[in-house]
Amino acid sequence: MKPRQINNAAEIADIIDFAVRDGALAVVTYWLGDEWRSFKGRFLERDSQRRYFVLDCPDAECGSELLLGQYVGLSFRYKSRKVMLSTVLEARGKFVVDDQTTLAAVRYRWPDVLTELQRRAYYRTPVPCGVSMLTSMWLGGQNSRDTAQTTTFGVFSGEALDISCGGMLVQLHSREVPNWPMDATLGVELHLPDGRHPVTLDAHFRGTRTDEKNQVSAALQFVGLEVSEAGRMNLQRLARCVQRLHRLTLEPELRSGAARLNFG
Repeated sequence: MKPRQINNAAEIADIIDFAVRDGALAVVTYWLGDEWRSFKGRFLERDSQRRYFVLDCPDAECGSELLLGQYVGLSFRYKSRKVMLSTVLEARGKFVVDDQTTLAAVRYRWPDVLTELQRRAYYRTPVPCGVSMLTSMWLGGQNSRDTAQTTTFGVFSGEALDISCGGMLVQLHSREVPNWPMDATLGVELHLPDGRHPVTLDAHFRGTRTDEKNQVSAALQFVGLEVSEAGRMNLQRLARCVQRLHRLTLEPELRSGAARLNFG
């Protein structure tokens, strides 16, 4: 389940060739102002010699505010795995399908490195009894914590109920429901049970859940991990944590000693 860094040129070419043949659907993620945005496009073409690949742009407005030369993150499904990469938008134009059909398209720079992760890393894993994962959340992304502490939105804290490499559910310590817009970008500080410093990352707010005891939980979807080296390192830590938590859920004899296990 550990993310695999792929920097072999031939293997990178094989994976992108597969994506083009399969017409794989990719999610493009980018930072704009004070929030993460995303859109989808399918692989149309690639040229490993000239070092580019092309995605369609079914919505004429998708990513229209992106500037040429801007870095973006991209992820797509490859067989039973998920592939993530960082790239640069190089050009916009038209892709000719046949004599009568053209598609709006965007050309991206060929990647030097891919990150590959098993799809099961994105299945939610419950946090076992005895494992504490303290979490803080605030509106505006990682760099907005100081600002959030002085606004009405504030900083909320809680404990993770479940987690995957794609997101988590956090039971709030307060019964107050956060006044966050749906899909808003949040900053998240997460204490993983590996004895190291907290992970700080960005997430989209996906709404709240209320249980039978009227306790409120916030659903989060991680975003932007593929764009930077720091994000990819955080993804590796998340993957290791998810794998070990999953093992605990499958090994009842370990649960009573969960708090004593070395997750590092």
